[in-house]
Amino acid sequence: MSLTVLHSGTQTLVMDAGRPGHRHQGIPGGGAADRLSFAIANHLVGNRWDTPTLECALGGLHIRFERTATIAISGAQMWAQNQGMNLPMNKAVDVEKGDILTMSFTRAGCRAYLAIAGGVEATTFMDSVSTYLPASLGGLDGGALKTGDIVRVGEKQGEPNSLPKGHVPALSNHVVLRAGAGPEWDTLSDAGKRYLFTTPFYATTATDRMGTRLKGDKIALNAPLNMTSSPLLPGTLQVPPDGQPILALADGHCTGGYARALQVIQADLWLLGQIAPGAAVSFRRSLAEESSAILKAKNSYYADLIPGFRF
Repeated sequence: MSLTVLHSGTQTLVMDAGRPGHRHQGIPGGGAADRLSFAIANHLVGNRWDTPTLECALGGLHIRFERTATIAISGAQMWAQNQGMNLPMNKAVDVEKGDILTMSFTRAGCRAYLAIAGGVEATTFMDSVSTYLPASLGGLDGGALKTGDIVRVGEKQGEPNSLPKGHVPALSNHVVLRAGAGPEWDTLSDAGKRYLFTTPFYATTATDRMGTRLKGDKIALNAPLNMTSSPLLPGTLQVPPDGQPILALADGHCTGGYARALQVIQADLWLLGQIAPGAAVSFRRSLAEESSAILKAKNSYYADLIPGFRF
C-alpha cells in the first residue's frame, strides 16, 4: 500500500521513536518531537507505539491514498478533511482508495502525527527511520517530504482502538514546562533566576526541531563565563551572552558552550515538540524528587493504554 504526496506542507517528516544511544557519536536521539501524540496516533490505528508515522509541522499537508487504509491524527490542532469532509482528531477513521486528505495550518501547537495502520516504511539508519535533516539521514532520502513523493505503508498490525476520556493531551499556544536547575544555574544573577520562573518568553522564528531561540527579559550572569563545550540534552535551556535563552529540542546539538540554566523534566519533554514560532513559553520550578514522582505518575497513567510506551 502507498500514498502520494500532493503538497508537502510546511515540513512533513517520517518519524519513529528515534535512535537513542549515539549522542557520544554526535547523533541526537531525534525521533518524534512529541512522543505522546505520536504514540497516541499509533495506538488508535492498532500499531505498536513506536511505529513510523508522518510528523506534520504547522500544517499544509495534502496526500492521496492509493488503497483503503485506517488512519488517525493526534497532536497539534489542525483542521483535517478527507474528500472535503471534516475528520475528527484522536480517532481512527477509514479512508478509501483515491481519497485526498488535507491538513490545514495549526491553530494550537506545532506538530500533528498522521499514523496509518501498518506504519510508514522508509530508509533505516542506526535502527531508526527517523529523519535527521542536518545530516540527511533516515526518512525519504534524508529529507522532508516533497510534492510527488510516494510513501510506502506496511501491513496492518492490529485492530483500531479508542482513546479513553482524559487521555487526550491539552495543547495551547502557551507552553508551560516544568524544569529543574541546570549545571550552571548558580552562575545566573538573582534577577535572571527570578525572570526565568516569573515571566513568559516567546519562541522566535528561529525555531525548528533543533531548538528555539526565546525572546523575553534578559537573563544575566553574575560574571562572563568561559566554559568548555559540555553535554546538552533535549530540554536544556542555555543562556548565551546576549541573555536571550536557547531551548534545545529533539534534534538539538549534543554539546554546547553556553551556561546551562535549566533542564526540562522528562515528563514534559513531549511538549517541546509543540512549540511553534510565536508561542509563549513559561517555566515552572520542579525539584528532583518531584520530577521523579511526576514521571512515575505519567508513565502509570498511560501504561495500560499504550503497552511499552514511556515518557
